[in-house]
Amino acid sequence: MKHKLFILISFLLSSGTILNAQKNDVAIRKEYQRIENLKTLKIDSLTHIRGIDFNRGNSVDEKKYKIFKEKKKIVKIQYEEIGGIGNSNREWNKRTIIYLKNDIPFFITENTNGMMTLYLLEGGEKSEPYNETVEIYIYDWNNEKVKRVYNGNEAKPQMNICKSCYEELIEKIKMEFNSKQ
Repeated sequence: MKHKLFILISFLLSSGTILNAQKNDVAIRKEYQRIENLKTLKIDSLTHIRGIDFNRGNSVDEKKYKIFKEKKKIVKIQYEEIGGIGNSNREWNKRTIIYLKNDIPFFITENTNGMMTLYLLEGGEKSEPYNETVEIYIYDWNNEKVKRVYNGNEAKPQMNICKSCYEELIEKIKMEFNSKQ
């Protein structure tokens, strides 16, 4: 009898964990869609021409910053980099959107578009479009409990996010807007 009770309790706990994760995904999607559909957001934007990508040291031709406020709280931050690849005219674009609730990220999307050069075995090269979308569902910011989805497919195993990178980006954007005023 104890064995059956143990199995039943284990099953209920694991079912609760699965249901809780799904509930979190649904709650996260619901909250970021609520922000996307707000008609009363105050939007402030800033554009810098020619800069350095803080993350990779790449040459960036243009940086675009946007903050979205609901009342006086920042609920969404958008950062976009547009640059050339090497000395060619091929462009790449990376857009990061961070959704915040009480100044804590709960959902992040990263979209990267550009050209990828493939070097062929028989010689020469071929360029193909490169597109990647990453969605990061954040269940616990402080403990880095997240779920990553790459181009619609959940990543297994889940790896930690670069929390300090996002914190640095958020602070950098806030400083840009504070210095603007």
